[in-house]
Amino acid sequence: MSAGQKFDATLRASRRVAWLVGVDEAGRGPWAGPVVVAAVRLGRTVHSELLAARDSKLLSPARREALFLAIRARAAAVAVAWATPRQIEASDILAATLAAMRRAARRAAPPPPASCLVVVDGNRRIPGLVLRQLTVVEGDRISLAVSCASIVAKVVRDRWMRRLDRRYPGYGLARHKGYGTAAHREALLLLGPAPAHRRTFRPVSQMVRP
Repeated sequence: MSAGQKFDATLRASRRVAWLVGVDEAGRGPWAGPVVVAAVRLGRTVHSELLAARDSKLLSPARREALFLAIRARAAAVAVAWATPRQIEASDILAATLAAMRRAARRAAPPPPASCLVVVDGNRRIPGLVLRQLTVVEGDRISLAVSCASIVAKVVRDRWMRRLDRRYPGYGLARHKGYGTAAHREALLLLGPAPAHRRTFRPVSQMVRP
């Protein structure tokens, strides 16, 4: 039994639930692209293929892709939600992320709601969620369910950024995934913001014409 599986087993027993729904996000910090949130539901019995799941940042891209396929095939439920650049601009990054978390958690939760606990990576509770929830700082390193969600969110977002790179060439979105690299800044200075950019984020906001 992996450390993450042991943590989840202890949590299920202490909270007297059959299911855990791990929730994590990818892409809060970048200048471009969506925030992607994943929710993964696991029960008492977990397929051995999933025990290798870790915080997605600790895995190679090839390993993440392999585990993503295993999670999609073996988890009890997998749900994905996102906040687009326009949704992020309409509120703020935190509110948009929490709203996406709420949608994903609801989609992955089983009936009846009392049979599960939502485990959220970080220290922010999901507002408006009727399901029981627990926030866990560094949950993607502690809980197997959250680790699985971390992998799904990262893989889905990376694939999305590769598509955006084809739609908006010249920014290097497939390479840096929208994060604030020197090359990304140079492309912004040369080309100006694309529709994929978050126009309320600096330095993008400083380049948007009124």
